[in-house]
Amino acid sequence: MNKIISYGYFPIKELNPHKNKGMEITYVEKGMMEWMVEGQPEKVEAGSVFFTLPWQVHGSLLPKEPENAIWHVLFHLELDYSTPQTLFSFTHDLGFSAEEMGILSKTFASSEQHSFRATTAMRGLMPALITELQSTHDLREAHANTLLRAVLVELKRIVAGNVVDAETHSLSEQRVQDLITDLSANCGQHWTLSSMAQLCGIRRTQLGKLFQRLTNSTPTEFLFRIRIERAKTQLRRTNFRVIDIAYDCGYGSSQYFANAFKQTVGMTPTEYRKFGKGLTGGESSDWKKIQFRSEDEELRRVKAFSEKPAQ
Repeated sequence: MNKIISYGYFPIKELNPHKNKGMEITYVEKGMMEWMVEGQPEKVEAGSVFFTLPWQVHGSLLPKEPENAIWHVLFHLELDYSTPQTLFSFTHDLGFSAEEMGILSKTFASSEQHSFRATTAMRGLMPALITELQSTHDLREAHANTLLRAVLVELKRIVAGNVVDAETHSLSEQRVQDLITDLSANCGQHWTLSSMAQLCGIRRTQLGKLFQRLTNSTPTEFLFRIRIERAKTQLRRTNFRVIDIAYDCGYGSSQYFANAFKQTVGMTPTEYRKFGKGLTGGESSDWKKIQFRSEDEELRRVKAFSEKPAQ
């Protein structure tokens, strides 16, 4: 498939600012990152799908990405499109009509957001697409085309906001959704699995299953993630002492907080405060001058990310 530039399932170790000669789609299976598109920060975490277009410079301010696992595909459009477009074309072998291309491209090009919660369909489609691209059977190309087409249609529905993910209609699921909202607002409180389950009126085992379905994580992992996110926000936007941030986010000691933060983010709270404030004027200017990453360089990066560390 000549239109496919790179693909795979791997951890991203670093994400220096760049732009690609194609459209990139990433499904995040594990991780909690902060990436930027055209200088605007976005949270990219487990259970989300992220996309960029050829003219959009994107990357991370952090020198090293926290632990993660992603499903990735980068593919050519009809042209490289080095400047912003309101409409663009996909390669003809995907089988979209001119009208369909217009609907898809207008939706993607007009979106100011690039990270979205993946639907159940998208969580299945991206692994299926990458697995098919890694296969060698006779109909690989035909099946991969069908899957990439389905990925694009589902992504359009997600970006346009007209997807109803039919997972959250039962009473128990609604109660867990309410708990998720409560945890997000009050993550500094003392929470246990028992207190969460009791609040939802369900057993701990059922709580775990519903959390996994709704957030792609366990209740404990979700609470941990929310606390780290709150800490990151305070480190960026306030001058609060690290110890005060630790207590406000539900940690019993600054040392435990610092260890948890470094393990997750890849740097200490103090180091993050330095890197996480956003682009300086000079950095913004540099981002605008970035040229396309070559296909050879992209393939080298994906290969390096995919290689297992030596034992």
